[in-house]
Amino acid sequence: MELTQLGPYHIEKEIGRGGMGTVYTAIEKTTGERVAVKVLAPLLANQEGFRDRFAAEIEALQELDHPNIVKLFASGQQSGFLYYAMEFVDGCSLEDELFRRRRFQWQEVCRIGIDLCRALKLAHDHGVIHRDIKPANLLWSKDEQIKLSDFGIARLFGNTGFTSEGGVLGTAEYMAPEQAEGNRITHHCDLYSLGGVLYSMLAGRPPFQSKSMLKLLQMQRFSQPESVCKYAPETPPEFDQIILQLLEKEPNQRFPNALLVARRMEAMQRALSLQSENDQAPQKAGTTSGFEIHPYDAANPDDEIGATIDIESVNPPDNTSGERGGAEKSQEWASDNDNLQVTEDHFITTEEARQKRELSERPRHPFITAPTWLLMAALLLTVTFAWYFLQPASANSLYQRIEHAVQNDRLPEVKDEVTQFLEYYPQDPRSQMVSQYQSDIEAIQLRGRAVLQARLLNKRYRDSPIGPEYFAAIEDAAFDPENAANRLQALISLYKPLEGERLIGPFIQAAENQLPFLKLQADKRVSVESKLIERRLETAKRLLKNDPMQTKIICESITYLYRDKLWADDFVQRAKQLLGQVSGDRDDKEVISLTQ
Repeated sequence: MELTQLGPYHIEKEIGRGGMGTVYTAIEKTTGERVAVKVLAPLLANQEGFRDRFAAEIEALQELDHPNIVKLFASGQQSGFLYYAMEFVDGCSLEDELFRRRRFQWQEVCRIGIDLCRALKLAHDHGVIHRDIKPANLLWSKDEQIKLSDFGIARLFGNTGFTSEGGVLGTAEYMAPEQAEGNRITHHCDLYSLGGVLYSMLAGRPPFQSKSMLKLLQMQRFSQPESVCKYAPETPPEFDQIILQLLEKEPNQRFPNALLVARRMEAMQRALSLQSENDQAPQKAGTTSGFEIHPYDAANPDDEIGATIDIESVNPPDNTSGERGGAEKSQEWASDNDNLQVTEDHFITTEEARQKRELSERPRHPFITAPTWLLMAALLLTVTFAWYFLQPASANSLYQRIEHAVQNDRLPEVKDEVTQFLEYYPQDPRSQMVSQYQSDIEAIQLRGRAVLQARLLNKRYRDSPIGPEYFAAIEDAAFDPENAANRLQALISLYKPLEGERLIGPFIQAAENQLPFLKLQADKRVSVESKLIERRLETAKRLLKNDPMQTKIICESITYLYRDKLWADDFVQRAKQLLGQVSGDRDDKEVISLTQ
């Protein structure tokens, strides 16, 4: 069937085809904007549950707005075809450039790497992991801007068990070891794949190559990549080190996040730029150790050597010799000159000749020329600048930023600062508090994704009888995780037998996924509150004789606040016992006063 129209998009022509689907250029009929439309393969679209996951994932990905991420505009299905529309990039893929054996300069690769890191930072902050970064998913526009495509779509394909011929092998060349083992996928997997792409752009080949997918996956897990400098000698060692750290086997040995990778590459750029400026500074001719340095004249090598060696001072002719003896001496010196001329890029001075003669009398000291001193100074300056730019902020500075964000209820915005503090200052007394902030950030992000998922489910299944209950429980989780967990457990217990129904199943599955997290949050809160209640009960018991009224207030408050909490039943009973003692003491005092 030939496609001519999908939703508001008028199909122009096919520009790509693969096992996952077909890509067309199309025109949006209202705006006239050219877009790219990807129509998924029917085998994918017809798999059970795929369409629901597809709709939820696409809606979440539309929030990723970055100049280096191909923007998703819309998605839909028509005549059984499932499709989505995205930004049209007029150019080719990075895979096409590498296939044409294009070799990128390290400066260009560094710029592209920084752009990709910024894009990944945005996606990871939204909890979205690409999972399949490779040259085929990096689009190269005609103005030489890089754009990440198919963001998050790999997770949908991964859940289907569907693979195209050769598709897995191509992906495996850039797959992180933990991903190849089937372990939990984190943002560190994207950083590993990014390192593989940067390696390929410089070396013209991936870090590991094999015709066998099994052997390739084994190499990803156990082999060490060769230095990229072997294939691209002009690559700075600093850049090689960054790429090799991205390709570390253990996720915790890689960079903590994409932002730090970008900062490292920016610092390297600045340092190497400064070194280049120093190396290109004009040199003034001068005298060093009694001789002048002149440019080497290849057309007249005798003059050049004659200008740097004083034959007379090295071995003056014997004035008492006869004419024949003088000729022999001249031939001997001429022979020495011939030997010197075959040594490339080497200067011999009278001072060096003297040092050779005196070698047996004292150790020879190395001769350091002015350019050598300049190079050493430039290297020292480069190291100093690199050290300065790579130094983390002080503990006090990081903590002040974190506390400011906490006071303004903007804790997720200082996620990077929290990570740096715990990485560089684990022994700081405030690290325990910062570690709690890190847990809070993770909880906030997880709750945010849960609320977004709940909204999407309710939007997708508007007529579901349990959708509102599920959404209410998820919203309640931020303030009362115990109550939210109980509500989800009740939903599961009541409707689990009806999970096969279209309007019930998605909510039961979502509730089962959220329940363990909510129980963990509830247990943490119970632990904290239990310690506080215990302290107040001890205070009430201590004040029973001297200040029974205060004891009464504390115990009545505990009874009122926690009477409906099953976990607090023991505390409530103890509070009631103390209240009984307060009433008993008061009755005894009234009896005594009446008898008197």
